[in-house]
Amino acid sequence: MTIIIAGFGGIGKTTLAKKYINVLDLESTPYKYIIADYKKFAPEAVKGKGIIDKKLNPDFPENYIMAIKNNLHKYDYILVWCHPEQALPHLEHAGIDYKLFIPAREALDEYRQRFINRGNSQEYVNRVSSKEGYDKRLPQFKATGKPIVFLQTGETLESYLKNNAEYPPLIPRDAND
Repeated sequence: MTIIIAGFGGIGKTTLAKKYINVLDLESTPYKYIIADYKKFAPEAVKGKGIIDKKLNPDFPENYIMAIKNNLHKYDYILVWCHPEQALPHLEHAGIDYKLFIPAREALDEYRQRFINRGNSQEYVNRVSSKEGYDKRLPQFKATGKPIVFLQTGETLESYLKNNAEYPPLIPRDAND
């Protein structure tokens, strides 16, 4: 059974998918936007950055939901976008169950540094890691009725999954090489 994880930016979704063969990071950007020469950009280069030549994709979010459904049962984990207003209602409407992972409020300074380190725009860093923004979004996450896993300072999605036996084991990419 595939576990869908709706994860906050910076929790380590992309890193996890790069390291483990049973994990798919289904980044929403190529589904949400039409970006000229998208393939020339590194995946992290388009997240939270002001790319001028992008247009909203009229097929979004249906194309994103279809991509999730098409990958069910191919992976133990599918990692998806967790925006409380733009993403989560679409998952719920499509009948896709998910687990919600966000940082603890106390970890926001660490997340701020993660966003800076990965090259996000200053606007994105300020918006996503501000305590005011967090306090505004937290009730929206709680309103989903889903249990929320709060990742603590120093904790990543990978460390959480490895330390909780109720989750399927992560299979390193080099295990099959």
